[in-house]
Amino acid sequence: MDRLKLLKIIVLVIFIMLLSRAAYLQIFNGDYFLELSEGNRISVRPINAPRGKIYDSRGEVIVSNRLTYNLYLMQNEIPPDSSVEEILMKLAKLSSISKDRLIDNFNNKEIKSYAEPILLVRHLSKEDMVIIAENNDLLPGLIVKESSLRDYIHPETLVHTTGYIGEINLDELKKFNNEGYDYKPGDFVGKGGLEKEYEFYLDGIQGAEQIEVDSRGVKIKTLGIKKPEPGDNLILNIDFQLQQAAEKTLMKNYEELRLKAKEDEERSMPIGAAAFVMDIDTGKVIVSASIPDYNLNLFAEGISTEDYLDLSRSLLKPMLNRTVMSAFPPGSIFKLVTGTAAMEELGVRADTSFYDANAAFYLPNWSIPFRNWNPVGEGKLNFVKAIARSNNIVFYELGYDLYREFNGDKLSEYAKKYGLGSRTNIDLPSEKSGLVPNDKWKRENLNQGWYPGDSVNLSIGQGSLLTTPVQIAQLISVVASEGKSYQPKIVDRIVSPEGDLIKENKQEINIDLREEVSEKTFKTLKQGMYDVVNKNYGTAYRHFRDYPVDIAGKTGTAQTSVALNNHAWFAGFAPFEDPEIAVVVLLENGGSSAYTVPIAREIMDYYFGFKNLNNGAGKVYYYDNED
Repeated sequence: MDRLKLLKIIVLVIFIMLLSRAAYLQIFNGDYFLELSEGNRISVRPINAPRGKIYDSRGEVIVSNRLTYNLYLMQNEIPPDSSVEEILMKLAKLSSISKDRLIDNFNNKEIKSYAEPILLVRHLSKEDMVIIAENNDLLPGLIVKESSLRDYIHPETLVHTTGYIGEINLDELKKFNNEGYDYKPGDFVGKGGLEKEYEFYLDGIQGAEQIEVDSRGVKIKTLGIKKPEPGDNLILNIDFQLQQAAEKTLMKNYEELRLKAKEDEERSMPIGAAAFVMDIDTGKVIVSASIPDYNLNLFAEGISTEDYLDLSRSLLKPMLNRTVMSAFPPGSIFKLVTGTAAMEELGVRADTSFYDANAAFYLPNWSIPFRNWNPVGEGKLNFVKAIARSNNIVFYELGYDLYREFNGDKLSEYAKKYGLGSRTNIDLPSEKSGLVPNDKWKRENLNQGWYPGDSVNLSIGQGSLLTTPVQIAQLISVVASEGKSYQPKIVDRIVSPEGDLIKENKQEINIDLREEVSEKTFKTLKQGMYDVVNKNYGTAYRHFRDYPVDIAGKTGTAQTSVALNNHAWFAGFAPFEDPEIAVVVLLENGGSSAYTVPIAREIMDYYFGFKNLNNGAGKVYYYDNED
């Protein structure tokens, strides 16, 4: 009896264990085993979507795509008597693809599903494609699918603006998918420039082929196809022919200056340069050039570690877009801001008289003078001529007067009115805001108060002041239009692959000073800029002598901590009577503004049609320091 009772208990325990196990398998892990079951029967193979194209304002294709092939591993198409490791080892022995590369790519992917394709190799060689096809029976679970390779048609033009792509990293993958997008490990995404700024428009939607496979992983039939959706296309405001001409001019002058500096230790050697042209009436960016640069096609297939380190470690910083990502003291171009503050707050007029006795300005109780760029006193001159001559002494005096009247912050206040110290919100990533120093900033960062000498330095664009070329273009646009500037826009509109309008970048006013700064003030500033170029005493006169179009401009040479490494600027607009474009040229450590003016002139030559856009860069000019 006891034995029977014990047997019943044992049977009951076994039954309970089996029931619990069944419940566990069906209730708690049912989804997992259902997925395995379906995975053995149904497989979903990827169909890649091409990335959107990029066109210039004339409709010329700048960035497109070329056909390529990728290798994927489908784990649920591997038969039971094979393993991933075994298949990868066979592939490595048969092909030119290394075992380590295959294993690393397999292990480095975050797999959400057993049926999810794993990207093993991007851009297969023709030889490896043939080997895989011929040995298909030995390599189950491996599939070759068409894909697109980014094709930078002009890989060394408009480099920083276009930007480049690279394989998505873990942080990007999580961020993008948390924002509601559908990215997968191995996807290529924009890493810089427009490729990054407009990633979610340019990226296409991947398609898929759903197939039925047998127990050996062999395809039986197609169950359905979801067609891929190509990315949207960008239509730029950039005139690519003018961009090419501007870059050739900029590069030719830059290289000649570097060559001269190697031959003559008294010359400054520029380490970078930028040119920026913007439509004053709309904010459309026509040219955005930064040098040195690099070849975009290095990134198309995935840049090697060696190549990337060469670029990132270079002292010339070729990956830096100097139009928006670098900030420099603007030198005498800032005198337009000082002039605005002086006319609005101190009552200075166009004919207000000043006197430069000996090219030196002394602060009270301070024995060290602030010097003019011209070592000889220029005598009596009115305010307009002071702009044309870029006379430091006059602006030192104005800066000091503003300090006495307003305790030092008035200049900073007007600088910020013009948008300095703030991003322009141009449609490019990593834009610098620059810096407009004031008393608060100096106390927080340097633990010092604001002194008269700070205002004197700031009055000519020196000290801690930092600006970007795009901010200077905005400043020039405000003066040229007598009060307003539009937000700079690289992209005009976004269209679907069929040409339907997806988004239009409408004109937006960034700066509006029409109610804060008088018309008379702007006209005086413009007259001073006109005289810079058109009067025989103007600092840019010799470069624009007898020019067919009336130009207005301002030169600027900004001192650095090293004597010969001054930054050189020219900023101007044209035509004078009915301004169309603002033009800015920067030579980083270029030495003198005398070297920037001929570059600006040649860009204007191309813009106004005085030189054929297909002829390339012209003569390089050299003059002594002017500002």
